[in-house]
Amino acid sequence: MSRPPPLPMHPIFRRALASLLLAFVSALAAVDAVKAAPIDVRPATAHEFTQTLNGSWSFNYVPSLTAGSNADFHTPAFDISAWKTIQVPANWELQGFGPLGYDNKGLKDGLGLYRRTFRVPATWSGRRVCLRFNGVAYGFTAWIDSQEVGTSSASAYDSHTFDITDALQGTAQTDHLLAVQVTTKPFGWEFDVNDDWSLSGIYRDVTLFSVPKTFVQDITTKTTVSPDGSADLEIAVTANRPGATLGGKLLAPDGRTLAEFDLKGGAGERFVTTVHVSKPRLWTAETPALHRLQLTLSAEGRPLQTVEERVGLREIAIKDGVLMLNNRPIKLRGVNYHHLDPVSGRAITEAEMRRDLELMKKANINHVRTSHYPPATPFLELCDEMGFYVMDEIALGSRGYKRLKDPAYRATILARTRAPILRDKNHASVIVWSIGNENPYETVEVDAASYAKELDPTRPVCLPQTPSHFTESWPKFPEAIDVYSPHYPANAELRDQAKTLKRPTIYSEFAHSWGLAFDQLQDQWELMQATPEFAGGAIWMFQDQGLLRKSSKPFDPDKIGAVWLDENRFYDTSDGAGADGIVYSDRTPQTDYWQTRKVFSPVQILEGSAAIKPGSQKITLTVENRHDFLALSGMRLAWSLRRNGAEMPHGEVKLRAASHTRERVAIPVKIPAAASADVLALDVRCIDETGLQLTERTLRLDLPGVDRRNWTNRLGPDVKPAVAESTNEITVTHARWMITLKRANGELTIADRAGRVLVAGIYPHTGHRFTMSETRVAPKLATWPAPVLTKLVSPDIKVTQANSTTRLSVSGTYPRPDDESQSLVGGYQIEVSPAGALAISYDYAPTNAKGALMEAGLSVVLPATLAEFRWIGQGIHAGYPGKDRLNEFGIFHLHRDDLRFQGNRRGTELALLTDADGAGMALVPAVAADISVERDGKQTRLSHNAVVSSPGNKGWIPETLVIAESTPRLAGGFTLVPLDDTWPAPLTRWFGKPAASTDVFRPFHHSYDQ
Repeated sequence: MSRPPPLPMHPIFRRALASLLLAFVSALAAVDAVKAAPIDVRPATAHEFTQTLNGSWSFNYVPSLTAGSNADFHTPAFDISAWKTIQVPANWELQGFGPLGYDNKGLKDGLGLYRRTFRVPATWSGRRVCLRFNGVAYGFTAWIDSQEVGTSSASAYDSHTFDITDALQGTAQTDHLLAVQVTTKPFGWEFDVNDDWSLSGIYRDVTLFSVPKTFVQDITTKTTVSPDGSADLEIAVTANRPGATLGGKLLAPDGRTLAEFDLKGGAGERFVTTVHVSKPRLWTAETPALHRLQLTLSAEGRPLQTVEERVGLREIAIKDGVLMLNNRPIKLRGVNYHHLDPVSGRAITEAEMRRDLELMKKANINHVRTSHYPPATPFLELCDEMGFYVMDEIALGSRGYKRLKDPAYRATILARTRAPILRDKNHASVIVWSIGNENPYETVEVDAASYAKELDPTRPVCLPQTPSHFTESWPKFPEAIDVYSPHYPANAELRDQAKTLKRPTIYSEFAHSWGLAFDQLQDQWELMQATPEFAGGAIWMFQDQGLLRKSSKPFDPDKIGAVWLDENRFYDTSDGAGADGIVYSDRTPQTDYWQTRKVFSPVQILEGSAAIKPGSQKITLTVENRHDFLALSGMRLAWSLRRNGAEMPHGEVKLRAASHTRERVAIPVKIPAAASADVLALDVRCIDETGLQLTERTLRLDLPGVDRRNWTNRLGPDVKPAVAESTNEITVTHARWMITLKRANGELTIADRAGRVLVAGIYPHTGHRFTMSETRVAPKLATWPAPVLTKLVSPDIKVTQANSTTRLSVSGTYPRPDDESQSLVGGYQIEVSPAGALAISYDYAPTNAKGALMEAGLSVVLPATLAEFRWIGQGIHAGYPGKDRLNEFGIFHLHRDDLRFQGNRRGTELALLTDADGAGMALVPAVAADISVERDGKQTRLSHNAVVSSPGNKGWIPETLVIAESTPRLAGGFTLVPLDDTWPAPLTRWFGKPAASTDVFRPFHHSYDQ
């Protein structure tokens, strides 16, 4: 049987091809009524005409693509007594059958042989009986009572429905045998495995349902929205044979009947009508109003079948290069999303889908790209209901790109295009079709796009491509490719594209969240927000692609690509290949989730600080409404004045700004006259009418003349420290501490009066332990590998005393460990005040130095027993250039075991690292600075950063990158104050009395990049 000819571009030829495809399907049916191709039919939903075949099946796994001695397994007489059982839906690899692999190279040859019995209800007599598989990976053939009834013709992610009526012999009491052979490598399997776990089996629902002999095959709806806000709903219905009539009813979201109508019969089995709605509730992601369309098919005055469709009245269009919904521009704040659960794999439940969408909603996400395949139908139903814009992807993944040139694959490519469009075209949430993923520009994909437009002219089509493929091919895109969809631009490249791309552009993958990298989102989103042609995009990706595994070996702290629940269980991301979510595999939010939530918020509060004075006054804020449709009416700003972290007077202000506008809001506050020494902040939270907090802002409030550093000079009583020198070391002894400095190597320790070590060293700081992303780029960037440089060549160690001042200086050459021809030359000085504070200044010159510095400055090394980290500044998460919008100003406290402990804090005014009783160190920067903490075995590094690079994205060069050869100096200053259990009054004023943290966020035993 010949395959369809190549698809020409002219519409006449496209229509001809569509006819050929229909003829092709009809020809298959004519060959054998039992060995049927999939049919077009609206699945029954009424309980009495549906029967689930989910549950326990008999199962046998064969590690081959041929069944061998099991070839007759589909016959009733075949002995399956030695077979095991498996749950359907499920992936067999997660049920203990066959090897587990990742991506196309990880998918092994294998067959899954399934059997179960079922009975057909007597009430279905005289009707057609259909068997529907909603998802089988990766291909299958099914038999009923030894007769072949169907085989998959498209993607593993498409639904396949077969009319099995003619194969059912017997009575209602007959037990029918259903046998299914699932293969891992059917024709075209390469298109279905793309950057994810390769999981096999019957993983979505299997259902029997019954329809009358004359039944509804297809429903198509199309909405046209007029400038006055009214809407016309066009309805087209196809039945499987002529002779019937069709009536309908349209119900409003509140259940009111808006219209009752009869559909006019066209040529044979086609019915059409248009319903006008003068004042509709239009569907958007911000207002997901759904109407109900009820249709009744009748013959000879008797109803045969009633079907119902939830319809969102909305129109997608493109105007002047801008993506429009209901005649208004929209922005897509999106994520890529896999159907994947760490325990059940692809057999994700509707409850789990809802959980994921609720998490997205709380992160201000309004768009989902279903990478890299059509989603399960319940997912789209939830998106319709909850309000999400969906890019529905045709399964033509790049792992099969070589097949695009092979004419033999043309039919399956077209079948893969047709199946999800016919299934999903009436979902309001689906606003664009994505033809494959990251393939080079090939004629067959463009033809598939044209075919998609023929099947559904109401939606735009895109062709997602890698940066290099897009750069090469976008100028030759035909009109059928309505939307550009490039991947992963750098910031500079995005700015260039803003000038050159004049079609709507959806960045279907951008800001790759690998590990905890993710340094592009905030800058790129602001440019997307400001560029009309940029409709937005989807972060890669929502959740880590991790499967829960048991390790044969105990916990390995160097296995940075995994998240460990305990010593023996971990979420396997295939050595980090799938560690690219903004939430972990179990949906615990990562810092990237909170960054996404802040950046994507449709309400932005622009100010970050305010100058104030004692007494009553108003603080004016600028509130920007980035909603595309909603005004802020009904939303409110809840505010509270914070004094040293404690809530003072609070209140609410109602908001009113229209979409895409700003408003000025005045907050009335009264600043106590005695608050000049306090940490003051205004905490503001935007809450919508449902109670969802969209965003928050904490403004630092600045009183004139306040300096929170001068307390270090008033520790008292003043005591001149004692200095002792010997051949080997220098000691400086104060009433509360003692410094010991080795002359030979510059090693310095600070102990308290009880002899406990508070500081185990002060060293030049040249980085931190590499993250996954940094490990990948370190060779290319020649990144400095050592967090601190401990080797000192030609040391120059000095101590001087003049009047009441004691100075220590340590200088020399600090070689780079992996290349000693490179070094930092310089040193640091400690000036000891009579009150016991240690004012430290440092100045190092990178000499003959090359390569990247992820961060650099001066590190103070402390014992791990000093586990309580407090600071005033930005928090609570780590922050870096390009990744600091998630944080707000405040007073924070974390324990060393907290998952959020590690990393750089921006705008830090004061940092403490102590034990639970308060003994430890306070670090006071000369000006608000980047201060980082890092665990290192039994020690912790507290570092003042003179320079900080951004964290990068999946092994790409960070957007902000500090290069040693371009950095003439690493210099800065701060004051150290040794602490005991009796803190200076300002510290207790700001932080309270010393105590252990009572809220330690530690969902895992160990996390990557931590």
